Amino acid sequence: MSGNELVIGVDYGTTSTGVCYTEQPKFSDIEPILKVVQDWPASQSNNGTQDKVPSEIAYIDGRKLWGFRIPENVQRLIWTKLELDPPNSGVAKTIRKELQASSYGGVAGVKKPMDVIADYLSGIENHLIKNLDRRYGTALWRTMPMTLVITVPAVWSDSAKDQTLQAFSKAGFNNEVFKKLKNTITVTEPEAAAVYTIKELRGRMMEAVLQVGDAFVLCDMGGGTVDLISYEVTSIDPVVIKEATVGTGGQCGASTVERAFLKMLETRLGENEFQEIAGCTAEELSHTSIPANLVKVVKNFSEEKRIFGDEEYQPDKIYISGLPFPWSSKRKDNVRGIEKGELVLNVSEMESMFQISLDETVDLLQKQLQKVAENSESELKYIFLVGGFSNSPYMQRKIGDFAESHSGIRVLKPLQPWSAIVRGAVYKGLEAQNTAAMRSVSSRKCRRHYGTDYSAPYDAEKHQYKDRYVDEKTGKLRAKDQMEWIINKGQDLPTSEALHGKHTFSFRFWPKESRVVTIEFFATDMDKAPSHRKDEGVYHIANLKIDLGAVPKTEYHSKPSPTGRTYLDLDFDIEISVQSALEFSLSVNGIRYGSVKADYV
Repeated sequence: MSGNELVIGVDYGTTSTGVCYTEQPKFSDIEPILKVVQDWPASQSNNGTQDKVPSEIAYIDGRKLWGFRIPENVQRLIWTKLELDPPNSGVAKTIRKELQASSYGGVAGVKKPMDVIADYLSGIENHLIKNLDRRYGTALWRTMPMTLVITVPAVWSDSAKDQTLQAFSKAGFNNEVFKKLKNTITVTEPEAAAVYTIKELRGRMMEAVLQVGDAFVLCDMGGGTVDLISYEVTSIDPVVIKEATVGTGGQCGASTVERAFLKMLETRLGENEFQEIAGCTAEELSHTSIPANLVKVVKNFSEEKRIFGDEEYQPDKIYISGLPFPWSSKRKDNVRGIEKGELVLNVSEMESMFQISLDETVDLLQKQLQKVAENSESELKYIFLVGGFSNSPYMQRKIGDFAESHSGIRVLKPLQPWSAIVRGAVYKGLEAQNTAAMRSVSSRKCRRHYGTDYSAPYDAEKHQYKDRYVDEKTGKLRAKDQMEWIINKGQDLPTSEALHGKHTFSFRFWPKESRVVTIEFFATDMDKAPSHRKDEGVYHIANLKIDLGAVPKTEYHSKPSPTGRTYLDLDFDIEISVQSALEFSLSVNGIRYGSVKADYV
């Protein structure tokens, strides 16, 4: 045991969070036993013995209550994960207007979203430590080298990934608390689910399901987002897959159905009556906080939503309890559809609340199928469904209908679809510990174009006149704000390679000028990358602050300016690795001077 290494996976989701861990002897081929945390702290009215815990937090009388510990009818903050993606990129293009605010008020006082998330994750961290203490003793696990794997949506912006890591660190997932933490990595949620799925199929039915050259779509249906990536099988023994398409996704997860329910509730009760309860209209209602007197009815609706569409449960009417007073006391109200204090919904009304999520999910699936057909010779055979929302009988049936309309495609789920992501995260951590082992995913597709702006020699036929300027050091005409795309959307990114892109920069300094330079890093999600930094679709993602003072003076070249004043010229490379997150390093003439920190904007 003393030679074992510990791997911890955390799947922080929009509506719920899962934690899984295992220990593995070094250089062992023994299949590890994964332990999914299920003993979540709970109040008497809640059941904490589940694979996941609600991603909810409440601030009550100076205390922080999270997950199952929050009593009913208490205002709580929910769906906060969605606020990590900035509104100008990635999934957040569909984010609600009010979520552009940078802080919370009300029950939490004034807190930034990251602080609220860190408060919640600190509860997860404390409970994880209690689990490790019980399983290994308070001393033993603290001597084991540790790898932490954090999952993120596939279409998450790079800034959102960085903020996720910051929130985890602030919550206590750091070297101050976990002294033997040697590595923290991120993995996209669908990739983690894909790795778990092929592990689960191995030795059971893999050869009957997939062969080399086959393709499948991994559809991760979570509480906030639906993420999809298509994979091609390149090897069966061992199982190895590669991304066949660029991942896509949207904010059309399970919480979309709850939002539709709130709008329906407003229509039923009346806008004025709803505002008396909620303090605002359903459209204006905070997407991160549910008022106390609406908590119960929303939670009860969620339970009905979870089983809606089950062939063994097909009532003509669905009764939702938990309406706030005075509606809970009404025996009969035909206008508002209330019977015995409960809201009555028919089947078509329930279906209508799923419609936005269903339409967007099917559209995403259709586009993935088209991309596989256009960009791969593989035969697409399966759609694998994972994530909590994939357990919805209604969504399963509708996606099954979609698959049937495409001959030869079947819909399958692994044995543990709700915890597939966090289990896969642990498997990814085990791969990271064993650097000699073959990776389950051999290559990924770059989600977007990445690059930087530069000044090019001015060409009147190519460049805009307004971009023209005279370089004071060389005296030559140049054009500013030109884009150099270093890594391109759709580019294959082998997971075995440490370097996926490199760009050479030339910087000129006066002898006493500061050697600290800032390079702005940009991205675009467009298929065809624009040529100018101010073109539509180009957005600033990070600043790379680089101190060139460590580079020996022998690497600089002295040159005369037109005025006779001498300046220094230095060529250096910024190397880029695209794993689940971006990594940067500095090198000069092939000598690496270390990693470069990206400050995301």
